[in-house]
Amino acid sequence: MSTSKLKLIYNRIDEYLSSAFLCGMILIIAMQVFNRYVLQHSLDWSEELGRYLFIWSVYVGCSYAMKEDRHLEVTIFRHMFGPKVERGLITVAYSLTIAFCLFCVVYGIKMLLFLLETGQLSPALEISMFWIYLAIPVGMGLMAIRTFERIWGMYFNSDIKFYNEADEFIDREVK
Repeated sequence: MSTSKLKLIYNRIDEYLSSAFLCGMILIIAMQVFNRYVLQHSLDWSEELGRYLFIWSVYVGCSYAMKEDRHLEVTIFRHMFGPKVERGLITVAYSLTIAFCLFCVVYGIKMLLFLLETGQLSPALEISMFWIYLAIPVGMGLMAIRTFERIWGMYFNSDIKFYNEADEFIDREVK
């Protein structure tokens, strides 16, 4: 596989995975609703699988949201102190985000090891809970990488923008 294909996969993996998990969840829940109300027969496993797909979608989606700069943030200090202080505040905030993500990765791995020891299974699907909890270190690890990319881009890549539509709206209303 060529380097450009690997780079394309890396750049879009979180978007594709999160979307696939979300689509799978919607399909399974729709199937459950149809079976329950039309066929009068409820599926035992669909709610649980839908919940697990949602969990995976959220954790992997956090990484995608970071890449696209779509996480909620309080920007009042950035606007108060101007552009010179803005870069430092963003760096501190992103560094704290990376620290939190790494904390979740470390303790997520500890939880995975515990689940492997105990062999805990999900109630309806009877799959190892390891696969559900794996979403935490995977999603938070991807988010830590994406956050580091944003810090790197802020200092070494002028293509990354930290000023979005909400910031423009605030500037228009304040002035």
